Amino acid sequence: MSKVLLKSCHTEQACQAWHASLSPHTSKICIAVRLTFCIYKDAIIHTILYMPELPEVESVRLQLLAKVRGKKICTVKILHPKSVAHRGDFATQLTGKKIEHIDRIGKLMIFSFEKENDLYLLCHLRMTGQFFYVQNEHISGGGHSLTASASKDLPNKHTCVAFSFADHSFLYFNDMRLFGYIKIASAEEVLDARSKFGDEPIRDNFNFSSFLAQLLRRSTSIKAALLDQTLVAGLGNIYVDEALFKAKVRPDRKASSLTKKEATAIIKAGRDIMLHSITVGGTTFQHFVDTGGENGNYTDYLKVFGKQNTLCPRCKKAQIQKIRVAGRGTHFCPQCQK
Repeated sequence: MSKVLLKSCHTEQACQAWHASLSPHTSKICIAVRLTFCIYKDAIIHTILYMPELPEVESVRLQLLAKVRGKKICTVKILHPKSVAHRGDFATQLTGKKIEHIDRIGKLMIFSFEKENDLYLLCHLRMTGQFFYVQNEHISGGGHSLTASASKDLPNKHTCVAFSFADHSFLYFNDMRLFGYIKIASAEEVLDARSKFGDEPIRDNFNFSSFLAQLLRRSTSIKAALLDQTLVAGLGNIYVDEALFKAKVRPDRKASSLTKKEATAIIKAGRDIMLHSITVGGTTFQHFVDTGGENGNYTDYLKVFGKQNTLCPRCKKAQIQKIRVAGRGTHFCPQCQK
């Protein structure tokens, strides 16, 4: 498909010649894919650029926890069965339960309930997931691409699951494209989900020795290694670029070439940047809003991400460059980062 999309960037004459070389059946498929991409390209690009990263999800988790902890679920309405994995007993399993805690691993939120040792909710916002909390007609929301219209007339056409609580407040899980989910899980399933993630740099118990040993065996670029959530959880595209800049390491260097000092600097930088981002609400790009209804504003502190063709804020000798590493747009200073 990538070849098809690349062809869409050529001249019309080139496209016609290319289609003529294909079989009639293949040509029809390629034309359909190209037209579909052209129609939805803005939405596709918007989704890729503005997907919430770990600090954004953590901001939502912390504020959502403050709103719903200890609240008893009175009713559950399922408007899109796909979002709950088509589980028929979803509502009956949760009705009457009190939310005890909301934990998180990577970008996966984990709801637990009072006096329940084998009942959990796993929630992933994915690309377009949102939470809206309503109490006394006050609406606050957290998730991807929140707009004024998204919170109107709740539950609305994008609402997948609606919870009502004993104190007459409500929680809505919305997802325009139905990529996210909120599904019931057992204790064993939660353990299995956790096992798929590496340690998070923001955790006090981060196992640096294990991280370093695995890192030095990698033949990929350091950026590709850091984006691998089984190695280290929580570093997304934005924060990898920022952490590597702060640690003065080029993103396209082989992971196995790093020294212990450099690896330490990268993890420390990732930790510091993400903790700071959580404090200020994340990288919003005017699209991410936490559950307190506040725009995240870590974009004010970004040094290299999205800063291509501007002077490096540290050395002031070279312009920030943008290249592709690990299939992702990557920003760095060719002078500062070695």
